[in-house]
Amino acid sequence: MTRRTPTPVTTTLWTLVIIGLATLQFPGILFYHDVTEPRILGMPFIYGFNLVIWFALCVVLFIAYKVHWGRPRPGELDGGPDGNGDRDAGEGESLR
Repeated sequence: MTRRTPTPVTTTLWTLVIIGLATLQFPGILFYHDVTEPRILGMPFIYGFNLVIWFALCVVLFIAYKVHWGRPRPGELDGGPDGNGDRDAGEGESLR
């Protein structure tokens, strides 16, 4: 049976992705459309802010990729290590 309850890592990753996307999509950033100071990475505030948040989201999604986020581990699947419940006959073995 696959795992139905989210792990702490899954919960943390979902939270970071949702907060990051909400930060980018929040219309309140438009209040700063004419603000050029402070400059972030030599760019006006709005561009630098968006670049920093996108970089943070890319890091979070890369970490999610590395921990196989959303994919059950082989030990959590039904059946054997290949996940389909059937075990292949190895060398010198026979399936009965």
